[in-house]
Amino acid sequence: MGFVTSFIIISTAGFWAYALYHRFGLSKGHKLWLAYYAIFIVGGLMVFDFLMYFGFFDTSVIPLINTIPWLPEEIQSGRDFMWNSFQLIGIDWNINYTDNGLNFIAIVLIISYPMWFKFFSNGSRMLFGGNEPYLVGSWYLFEPTHKPKEGEKVAQQPKET
Repeated sequence: MGFVTSFIIISTAGFWAYALYHRFGLSKGHKLWLAYYAIFIVGGLMVFDFLMYFGFFDTSVIPLINTIPWLPEEIQSGRDFMWNSFQLIGIDWNINYTDNGLNFIAIVLIISYPMWFKFFSNGSRMLFGGNEPYLVGSWYLFEPTHKPKEGEKVAQQPKET
């Protein structure tokens, strides 16, 4: 997956968080849907990236990845896979992953995943609406206008006093 691809996944999931929350959470009465969604996305990526970086998948997943025929060179370890993102599509950035100074940077990057998700979900809230059904955000500017049906009263006539 790599740090860059994890960032892309987190930012995309965070950006669509409130749109999906209005679709699947609020409309069905599941108020904690957004929290479960965030825990599933961010927590899952944090656990997977931590395990991948510190070598828990070096004997199981990395040999399976190395069987992909279009890889330009063999992936050595989880650290190589995490720092040199996009190796699965043939782009190798040749980062020296054996340097011990990268461990601290990797831990900081993994710990920052919730912050990035929150940043993009706040942008999603501004665009798609907030935690209540009546908060529609600025997305309503792009919605088509709803014409009243035939015979439907939109507003009542004001009464004379």
